[in-house]
Amino acid sequence: MRQESQLSEQRHDRWADFVAFLVYGSISVLAAIGGLRLESQSLKALQAAAVVIVIAVSAWLAHSMWRVVSARARRDPEPERSHELHELVRSWPILASGVPGTLALVLAGAGAWSVGTGLRIAQVLGVAVLFAAGFVTARLAGATGSRQLVYVITLPSVGIVIVLLEVAAHHV
Repeated sequence: MRQESQLSEQRHDRWADFVAFLVYGSISVLAAIGGLRLESQSLKALQAAAVVIVIAVSAWLAHSMWRVVSARARRDPEPERSHELHELVRSWPILASGVPGTLALVLAGAGAWSVGTGLRIAQVLGVAVLFAAGFVTARLAGATGSRQLVYVITLPSVGIVIVLLEVAAHHV
């Protein structure tokens, strides 16, 4: 029974990490998309998609290396793999967070819609990911109904605030 409990706890921890990394990456990508919206009139869709990919990769590498430096400086025991590989594999959802926005921009490049529309769709998808992350976080936390509502409202609200700041910056 104890082994089942440990496996269940490990699975829970993996899901918690997955959601946390997805939130981290999604917020980074939303910020990048906002910067791109400032230049959407002169930007090509595939250039914008490349920027989103670079931001997702950069956030993934920065977070992973931050964890490696911290682990090495604290002299944490080496995991099964090197600290570097362990953190890169563990935090892959940060990298995956760039997929929705990239897809929206690739479709813009294929002529499905304009670059500006692709960027707006990417923002909506980013906020939607944060909404889903809030829901999953509430479930993982075992929160009550009202507390679940707080999680589900808070994370997408962060995304909406980022979008509003981007809109304000666009009008300065």
